Amino acid sequence: MEILNNLSPDKNAAGPCVVSLGNFDGVHLGHRELFRQLVAMAKNKQCRSVVYTFSPHPLKVLFPDKSPLLLNTPDEKRRLIEASHIDTLIEAPFTQKFAAMSPERFVDEILVAALQARGLVIGYDYAFGKNRAGNAEFLQRYCSEKGIDVLVLQPVGSDGLPYSSTRIRQMLMEGKVAEAVNLLGRHYNLEGTVVAGKQRGRKLGFPTANLVTDKEQLPAAGVYAVKVRYRLQEYNGVVNLGKCPTFANDKSTIEVHLLDFSGDLYGDKIRIYFVERLRDEKTFSGLQELTAAIEADIVRARQILGSRHIIQYQEYLSY
Repeated sequence: MEILNNLSPDKNAAGPCVVSLGNFDGVHLGHRELFRQLVAMAKNKQCRSVVYTFSPHPLKVLFPDKSPLLLNTPDEKRRLIEASHIDTLIEAPFTQKFAAMSPERFVDEILVAALQARGLVIGYDYAFGKNRAGNAEFLQRYCSEKGIDVLVLQPVGSDGLPYSSTRIRQMLMEGKVAEAVNLLGRHYNLEGTVVAGKQRGRKLGFPTANLVTDKEQLPAAGVYAVKVRYRLQEYNGVVNLGKCPTFANDKSTIEVHLLDFSGDLYGDKIRIYFVERLRDEKTFSGLQELTAAIEADIVRARQILGSRHIIQYQEYLSY
């Protein structure tokens, strides 16, 4: 997949093409259906498929205090979009000046002049430009005048509700990692680098890998059964997210205990896949009670993870 950052109106960079516009945070099942339609239209028109998105997320520029925590790191987002068989990803720099651009100018300068768009695929609720005037109704009318076919994808979802990044984010904040799989189409996961911790787990007999991650949206504080990928190997594990109230930590940490593993992980990267929430964080009366709780967590995690497999993003399009 080709990745572009800047487009010049007087120099065609990716066209002729079919384009999809959006933020695509999470790359959930709704986004995947949109990408399926995008690739199908591009194939029909015998041109390239292009995803046009923004960096940073527009709300981080326009309303930083209200900006959501993102579900994907930039690298994760790129890999998920590439797995959808997209030809070109455009990560347009988002600025206040760009936000003030009229929808008409965006269509004329970006879609027509720079991309030579032949088609456009958008979600039913997508809107952009000054005062969000570039909605589906505008795009259908204005783009048709420019010879651009517009497909507006209607809500895609389950249980009567559309898939959305907001719903996924709310589930994670409630610790509902198992339920989030039904919207994401995969287990929520994060990559982290193992750094030195306070060695408390090792002293208790349960050594943990302390992770530092670029992932913004973490599940709610608590203990989770997880699958762990390390150097192409897969392990079962238990992770604690939060401040370890028994020890009164002042900062939240990510501490994962790999079951049936021994070795030095410092400086390495591992990826953890959240399978099921085990319990809330709890303040224990002492180390004996804490140790008993960890042992119970491990027993339950083994029961849950024994027959589970990582559900990951599948390349679902065939040619």
